[in-house]
Amino acid sequence: MSEPSTDLSSRDAAKGNLGTIRLLFLGALIDALADVGKRIDPILREYGMFRSQMDTPYEFVPLHRYVALVEAASEKFDRPYLGLEMGASFGLAEMGPLYALLRASGNLRGALNYLVLFQSRLQTRTLFDSRIEQQNTTYFYRIEDERIWPRTQDSEFAIGGYATLIRQLISARWAPVSVHFEHSIAGREERLAQYFRAPVLGNQLNNALVIRNEDLDRNLASTLPSEDLKLRRILEWHLLDLMGPGATPSESFVSLTRDIIGRWLGRTHIDCASVAAELKLSDRSLRRRLTDEGTSFRELLQEARKERAKTILSKPGMSLAVAAEQLGYSDTAAFSRAFKEWTGVSPGSFPRKIED
Repeated sequence: MSEPSTDLSSRDAAKGNLGTIRLLFLGALIDALADVGKRIDPILREYGMFRSQMDTPYEFVPLHRYVALVEAASEKFDRPYLGLEMGASFGLAEMGPLYALLRASGNLRGALNYLVLFQSRLQTRTLFDSRIEQQNTTYFYRIEDERIWPRTQDSEFAIGGYATLIRQLISARWAPVSVHFEHSIAGREERLAQYFRAPVLGNQLNNALVIRNEDLDRNLASTLPSEDLKLRRILEWHLLDLMGPGATPSESFVSLTRDIIGRWLGRTHIDCASVAAELKLSDRSLRRRLTDEGTSFRELLQEARKERAKTILSKPGMSLAVAAEQLGYSDTAAFSRAFKEWTGVSPGSFPRKIED
């Protein structure tokens, strides 16, 4: 395993480009390592955190330091499945005031939609979104800063935690259709499949839970009146006020466009007109604003494809066909030509990350 990065660019920090996470989630780590007692305190201090901070669970800490802390704790205390341990114990009660709102959501889809709504208030620079298909819906989780790596424990905590929440909301016997992880799961397959009770795939583009639509539309096992729309609105208003505003992107149209491209890339068709519509601008207006800021839509899309291509191809076992499809290329030959122009080497010669 490579060393986790704990110090990212101070320039990024000044621009607000680094992700943050609520201290609420630090509690999951401390609870999972309760058996090690005070031996956890030195490693907390090493990553700039303290047990006493749990008195302010809604304070933010740097996301890269939190992820590196969990990875280091997993290694130090020989807990290769620490993320799963955290996910297994992190349920509705640990969500604080969100507990009541999720319980009052009516059905599972409504509850998960609230988690999507509150994502940027719980953890910034992180994608949690869904794609609805005929029989299933896929919920994606991915930290958008690719420099934060490795992040195996965080990914397994997040997906494992979502599974725990769902089991508490609808049934302890619930299982997803399948589970995806962006990291290699070599040697971990049996434990992961046992935890999720479903097929688990590694080296995927995103961490994800694939859920049956019939499960999402099931009524919750709730003691709160799920049909009470007024109650849900009151809870939502109070929570939004408590947690404060979500992450707001820079006023730069370059930054706004990059944000949208990053969220959509590999999930839907991207062109300037659709991005402009998302920003409530005409195609022509967005192009003009980007030109004023010294770039173009095509340059931003190519830049995003280049960075995502490097990320995809750095993962062991990722095929060129999958990479080409996810980046919007018609065939592997077109993708290979573009990749060589960007990097000077063919996709097959690009170095891969080393996994345990």
